[in-house]
Amino acid sequence: MNIPSLGADGRRLTVNRGLSDDELVWHFRSGWNVAALNCSTAQFDPITDGYSLYIKKYARPLKRINDRIDKVYRSQAGSRRAAIMAREDKMTGVYNFFALPPARGAFCRETLDISNRFLAAPDVDPAEFARDNFVQLERAFEIFFNDYAAYQQKSASWDAEYGAQYGPSQPGWVAVQNARSRGVEVPTVGTGTADPGATLSTPTATSGFVAEPQTGTQVPVIPADTRFVSQPVSQPLPTEGSDNQ
Repeated sequence: MNIPSLGADGRRLTVNRGLSDDELVWHFRSGWNVAALNCSTAQFDPITDGYSLYIKKYARPLKRINDRIDKVYRSQAGSRRAAIMAREDKMTGVYNFFALPPARGAFCRETLDISNRFLAAPDVDPAEFARDNFVQLERAFEIFFNDYAAYQQKSASWDAEYGAQYGPSQPGWVAVQNARSRGVEVPTVGTGTADPGATLSTPTATSGFVAEPQTGTQVPVIPADTRFVSQPVSQPLPTEGSDNQ
């Protein structure tokens, strides 16, 4: 697995970097949605409650934000169809980012804290609330990426000193590199549309679907043990003219 590189500010160069103010709000909403669908045990019920209240109570300002983002994509893409495809591609990367398996448990706990605080005081500026809590929403993934990078560095140091005598510390990594040399693609997480399920050692299975309220499209939901794994979800973009985002 390849992880995002570090930017000049010390944060990972993920799909959540370089966002406009409106995009940040929409990515926050999307991450919260992933948690609401995938953090499925009873202890995480406030996540669904908080997300549902947020998108219902602030449907109008969220719609205005969504419309402005759509307008930007249309101006850049040159056609409505190209704009839709470009934005859907971007949002697939966003949903996959927040569904990254190794960060699942910590992500649910961070989102639970955000949700509980919102439910306790729901009268907020929705955009300001998103900005104030976005770093926390991402925290589990930043920690995982940093921990994984540190692990790789320590493993490389061990191999350099002891590998010739005892063999590689990461036989799986050796297998990955051999596969790469044969042209097999190695998943890169956090930056695009790579399937986060590709980071799991065993296949995932869809346990059910939820109809996306704006379009009726079936969104896969795959409950998992929040102690260590997460599952990918996807959601289509809201349709134009919809009041309830």
